[in-house]
Amino acid sequence: MSVNQADDQAALQPFLLPGEKILWTGRPDSRRLLAPGDAFLVPFSLMWGGGALFWEAGVLGFLGRGDVAAPWFFVLWGVPFVVAGQYFIWGRFFYKRWDRARTVYGVTSERVLVLRRGSLQSLFVNQLPTLTQHVRSDGSGSLEFNSVPFGYGFWANTGMDFFAKRGTPLAFYDIPDAAGVYRLVAEARTGRQ
Repeated sequence: MSVNQADDQAALQPFLLPGEKILWTGRPDSRRLLAPGDAFLVPFSLMWGGGALFWEAGVLGFLGRGDVAAPWFFVLWGVPFVVAGQYFIWGRFFYKRWDRARTVYGVTSERVLVLRRGSLQSLFVNQLPTLTQHVRSDGSGSLEFNSVPFGYGFWANTGMDFFAKRGTPLAFYDIPDAAGVYRLVAEARTGRQ
């Protein structure tokens, strides 16, 4: 067992039920920052952020002739759009990396667990409504353990997940050997672990 696995198991230990055994622990790969939703979010973020910066430059008088600038209301109006645009463009990737460093996944004899910044989300394996895997050619991938609420799939794993906090599905994102963990969960689900 590696040091990281020992640390992950120690982090999950206080949340275990009596008699529950840890079968697997892992973390999301902090180097994988792009998700399927980014196919839309990257161009959208560049248009949003660029438009907001263009607005601010215009109202501050950088795009016009002379020193004519718009009233302060217009300057202040654009600030939240610039901030949101910067988060869309690059801030969400920093947040995603920060969040992944504080996330631990676990499969036990009874449940699947996601421990994120001290808050536990879990489902009993014998009550999982669905079990879906997405595996890449290198074997890494993601597992989703329940139905994805309408609209959440777009934001999932993009650093914009807070837009869909209600009904956030339980999932292991960007783990190595996703198929192996899928088999482990399927075996725990049928009681063959």
